[in-house]
Amino acid sequence: MQDDPDSWLAYLRDPAPWRAPDPRPEGAETERALVRLYRFGDGPALFEAIDASRDAILPWMTWASTDHQRVEHSIHYVERVRRAAARGDACDFPMGIFERRSGRLLGATGLHDIRPMLRQAEVGYWIRRDATGRGLCTEAIGALMGAALTPSSAGGWGLRRLIVYVATENVASRRVCEKLGLRLEGHMRAERYLGYPPDAAPGYHDTYLFAVLADEWDHDAGRAKPGIGWD
Repeated sequence: MQDDPDSWLAYLRDPAPWRAPDPRPEGAETERALVRLYRFGDGPALFEAIDASRDAILPWMTWASTDHQRVEHSIHYVERVRRAAARGDACDFPMGIFERRSGRLLGATGLHDIRPMLRQAEVGYWIRRDATGRGLCTEAIGALMGAALTPSSAGGWGLRRLIVYVATENVASRRVCEKLGLRLEGHMRAERYLGYPPDAAPGYHDTYLFAVLADEWDHDAGRAKPGIGWD
């Protein structure tokens, strides 16, 4: 009798799975933006950014309807995710998007749901209402993706593949993916339930899946190489 009937699973696992770099990478920055892990004291600025743009964040990020209702909630959130990100087995790294010169918090992003055996992470993002229309979100997410796809030996996060889920009706978020040249890998029908009134008709909505691999990223240009996606 076979000793381990599940031994074949070893062939589906990367022999060098991802581990969070230690120390964690410094912030990814551009001429105008800085993306970094949250630090002690960021809570009030996070609350202010969310509260000033709550109606714009919704309905796509439904947590804005219940979370961060008071500044104390945001202070607690920052401390909780900051401590969680310091753990050796951490696989979720929420980050803030800051204006580089002033330090003002413009929005949020992060490397989420990291799957070590695939060295893959999901990227999400939002930006405050009064910072939209200037390309800041695209610039910041491009910087984060460049850092995420840089080997850990070179100061990056050492990931192999990044994905972004976008509701098909969320034109602004979709445009970020298009400007970064990400590959559209899927149009998933009725994949996600959205029911936050009055902006979204309650029901199942379609979702786009965008992705990029490490060897498809142009670090000098801060976007995917031509021909990968939306060119």
